[in-house]
Parts: sequence; C-alpha cells; structure tokens
Amino acid sequence: MDRGTFDLRLLGYFFRTAQVGNITRAAAELNVAQPTLSKALKLLEDQVGTPLMERHAHGITLTPIGARLAEHAGVVIAQVRDASDEIAQLRSGKGGHVRIGAGPSWVRRKLPEAISRITEQRPDVLVEVQTGFDESLLRGLTTGALDFVVAERPLEGESANLEFRLLTADDLVCVGRPEHRLAGRKNVPATEALAMAWALPPEDTLARRKLDGRVISLGLTPPRAMVMSTSLTFLLTHATLTDALIYTTRSQLLSAEGSRLIEIDVPELVTHREAGLIYRKPGLLTPAARAITEALIAECQADPFN
Repeated sequence: MDRGTFDLRLLGYFFRTAQVGNITRAAAELNVAQPTLSKALKLLEDQVGTPLMERHAHGITLTPIGARLAEHAGVVIAQVRDASDEIAQLRSGKGGHVRIGAGPSWVRRKLPEAISRITEQRPDVLVEVQTGFDESLLRGLTTGALDFVVAERPLEGESANLEFRLLTADDLVCVGRPEHRLAGRKNVPATEALAMAWALPPEDTLARRKLDGRVISLGLTPPRAMVMSTSLTFLLTHATLTDALIYTTRSQLLSAEGSRLIEIDVPELVTHREAGLIYRKPGLLTPAARAITEALIAECQADPFN
C-alpha cells in the first residue's frame, strides 16, 4: 500500500490504543492478541512513514504526528459509524442512537422541548445527552463521541474542522443575589466589581476567557475565583447563598436556580454571546439526529434568546 493511504481496520486499532494508552489493555478491549496488535500498529507506522508512538514500560506515548493522526482517526471512525447508523435507519425507517453535547443553558431551555417532541413522535430513538462547558463538549465532538453539540460559538481559530449554525444570542453579565452590596446600583465601575468575591467556571471555558479578555482589555487584572466549578447549577446556587458574583448569560436568570438572582449592572464587563449547533465537517447527520436539530431550530426561531 502506498504511503498516504490507510487501512481503516489498522486506523481503528491505532485509535483505540491511543485512547487507552497501553497496548496490552487495548488488545484485550479489541479482542485481539497483543502480538497481533503490535504488528498492526507497526504496519500502520510503515504506511505513514514515521513513528506514531513511543513504547515504554508503562504503556505508550504518542508522537506529535501520532497525536494528530489520532484526532483525524476519531473523526473518520465517527463518520463511518454515522454512515452505518444512517443506512440502518434509512433501511428500517426507524430507530437510531443520537449523542448530543449540551452547554448549561441548553439543558434547561429549548433542548428538552426539542428532544421531547421527537421522542414522542419516534419512541424507538435513543437520545443521550452529555452536559458540560464548551471545551469538553467540543473534544467529544471532534473525537466522535458526540454527533453534534449545542453550545456557544467556538472562538476563531478553534473551529477549523467544525461547522456552526447560529440559533440564539445573549449577553454575558455579572450576576449576584438581591442582597449583594452592588445590587440596585447603576453603572458600577469594573474596578469595584472586580474587587468582590467571584465564583467562576474553569479558566479554559469560553465564558471565563471572555471575562478575562474583557478585563485585560480595560488594563485591569482578571478576578481570582474564590470558588470554581464546572457545574453552572452549583455556581448559581452558590451565588444565592453568598455575596459571590458569577458571570453568565441573562437567560440564566429565567432558570429555577437563577430566578433568585439579579443582574449586577457593570456595563464595562458585558460581552456578547452567540450560540447554536456545532457539527463536524461536512455536517452529515443521521435521520434521528437531523430530526432533533430541526426541532431545536424551530424552538429557537420562536424564541431566539438562550
């Protein structure tokens, strides 16, 4: 076989080994003998023309080229699985397993309504929803663990292999409880708000990066989180019990947890957020997944605020 072409079976072996990080465990999961897997991986390296992994006593470490190939392999394997699922659904006219990644605001509004509409129409469809902040969801999308994601638009330069369809827009604002010392005031200076206690998501999330970026653009130092969590539900609840400020969308004030909070008027820290559907290129979806995205689009057209 010429270099530059790959055996799909070998690519699948390599991808699972890269995920597991150990040839022995990968062989057991793939139900092949370890020598067979080792030979298969060596054959793939011969096809690529360069080492893909470094073998050591405790497992394997991917080379830079191996790490990049593993990313591509995840997408290829996901597309093959999607093609198989779609053919099965088209042949039978029913069924399907849809894997969705959903940002915090979508778990509370619009996505539940869209999924409920489709599962009532198609009770044979299995829908799996994984929640979290943007980075973990996009990682699941690019590796093939998710069919599509509904979340904030990725930043420029971080979406080369992704497609985005805008569904809603909102602003990220400072939020606190009505008893907060800044509550009720107009045009609170950013310096005064930044001096307060904060509860924030991790630094690699888009909301946190937008807040830090806006603060730095003002020539100020980003706030230090006294509490940090990947759970927006926790952050909202924490803010109702303390004088901590959080940074989230206005739509979160419509949620059960956010209904006891108010916007703290700090105009200098407001940023804009666009959110919607995120797919792997070229945006191919199974019939079941496509039905859910169409229902979600209809929900957002009726109310483009989330």
